[in-house]
Amino acid sequence: RPRRAAPPPPLSLPDKLDDPPAEFVCPISHQVMSDPVVGPAGISYEREALRQWLSVRKIDPTTQASLDMGDVYANFSLRGLIARWAAGQ
Repeated sequence: RPRRAAPPPPLSLPDKLDDPPAEFVCPISHQVMSDPVVGPAGISYEREALRQWLSVRKIDPTTQASLDMGDVYANFSLRGLIARWAAGQ
C-alpha cells in the first residue's frame, strides 16, 4: 500500500452538543465524531473508537466484513459538515 499522509488532528468540539444529526454520531461510541473515518462499505466511524474495536475484533462493526485500519480513510466531507454544524451550536 502507498503511504498516506498523517491524519489531521481531531476537531475540537464543545462538550455539549444538542440533537446532533444521526449521521454525525459514531455507531460504536454513540458520540459526535471529531475524527471521522470511512470504511469500504461507506460507513463512517470515529477513528479512535474503530481502532479500539479492531484491536479486539477484525471485522466491521456494522457489516461484519473483514476490516483493518489500513482499509479506512479520513472522511473530510463529514468532518467539514460536523465542524460547520458544531460552530452553529
